[in-house]
Amino acid sequence: MSGMAYEVRVAAISGRGQSEWSAPVSITTPVLQAAPANAIRGFPSPVVGQLINVGLVWQRPFANRSRWYWFICSADGLDCKVLPERHAQPSYAYFMEHSMGGKYLSVQVDYDKEGVSYSATAELGVVAPVLTTHLCDLQSSWVWLRWDDAWGGAIAPLGNDLLVATPHGRFALVRPTGEVAYLEGNVPMNKAELLRSGGFRVADILLNRHSAGRYELFATHHYFTGECIRFRLSATTLLQQGTDVSVSPEWRTILDAEPCVSAASDPNLAGGRMLTDGPDHLLVVIGDHWQSEYAQDPASHLGKLVRVEIETGHTEILAFGLRNPQGLARDEAGYLWETEHGPQGGDELNVLVAGGNYGWPQVSYGVGYGSWVNVSQAEQVGLHDGFAKPVFAWVPSIGISSLIVNDERWFPLWRDDLLIASLSGRQGSGYALYRVRRDGTDVQYVERIEVGNRIRDLAQMPDSRLALLVGGGRVHFLSRFYDH
Repeated sequence: MSGMAYEVRVAAISGRGQSEWSAPVSITTPVLQAAPANAIRGFPSPVVGQLINVGLVWQRPFANRSRWYWFICSADGLDCKVLPERHAQPSYAYFMEHSMGGKYLSVQVDYDKEGVSYSATAELGVVAPVLTTHLCDLQSSWVWLRWDDAWGGAIAPLGNDLLVATPHGRFALVRPTGEVAYLEGNVPMNKAELLRSGGFRVADILLNRHSAGRYELFATHHYFTGECIRFRLSATTLLQQGTDVSVSPEWRTILDAEPCVSAASDPNLAGGRMLTDGPDHLLVVIGDHWQSEYAQDPASHLGKLVRVEIETGHTEILAFGLRNPQGLARDEAGYLWETEHGPQGGDELNVLVAGGNYGWPQVSYGVGYGSWVNVSQAEQVGLHDGFAKPVFAWVPSIGISSLIVNDERWFPLWRDDLLIASLSGRQGSGYALYRVRRDGTDVQYVERIEVGNRIRDLAQMPDSRLALLVGGGRVHFLSRFYDH
């Protein structure tokens, strides 16, 4: 390897994978363990991005093992460093990828000599990632938290830091600079083999400030009792002193939803979004866990909007007939908005009111999975007669998830709009953020804003950024784009 030169083809790749520019570039590797000198000299400009990652892999053909050496370089390619070998994994998060519909630069080098294969790869982060919407343009950036894709996880602003709970209960802080700091302490979950299933997870987190630097931290999550799965609401204390943040390991259980469901049920239909309701209560929407008969059962918490007294855990069921509620938000007028998965089609935007019955499983605009009619799940398929109707519904489904009310200070042209996240990419109807223009509870129109990722949670930061928790353990930040 020493002193060998490689011809590298560099291409600018658009969001649709179309090559827009290419040219040969030569790099030289002094020794295997050293970073390629001037690895990206000759790249076109302008380039927006902080880091480029250069990897060199050595692999014997047909062998079951390989050795990876990764390099992290500055955007101009003049300063490259070898990463420690403990980070030298092919899937490690240092390797950047296409994101948010922007562009990146990629390099692939291949060399074969005397039965040994060598290859080097390099990739640059997002180039000028600007999203154009109907009323304003958005600038995007993203941070990778280095966990595999899993169903669940949640985010909550902590000042201009973002508190992140991974699907399996670990906490991290994302600083405004993009730095990620993992915290001691976990959501009190158990049963690792169930955690790996994907559905057994953290559903939401909520911070309630008590005094300067002291917060009550709430989490909705699953817990395995040994015989069945509980959907649980737990609380602990979070302390913030300057940049130091700590989560107490002492959690208390506020609510165990009834009934405890079989491990064979589907915890993906957990719901779990929370909202404060005065100083002493929380509102929690709980999914039916694929046990649809409980959504109309007044003795069960499943499929309900539940008001919980924080100190005692006393519960009051406020609304019935929910399937898989994914979002909960209150606007300035006091309307309580909820987003909910239908089955196959029929995702709903509801205004929840005390005593309301939203129909599941008697009625749904959706149909059963894999079929056109599923009478056992919905008695009236494609209709919503006799129950509180959605304000708006999506057919086909968009995989509706989290919901927030826009803060007009930062996005004045989106005043009073709802922002709704999506998880589905089927039939061209997902992987997007939806802006809902409304007048009170009447929907005027819905704008689809393409982001190219499954969005699990949304939050609006005090410094104006929109935070999106997306698939693969990443956080995207969107802010107003000003073209000076």
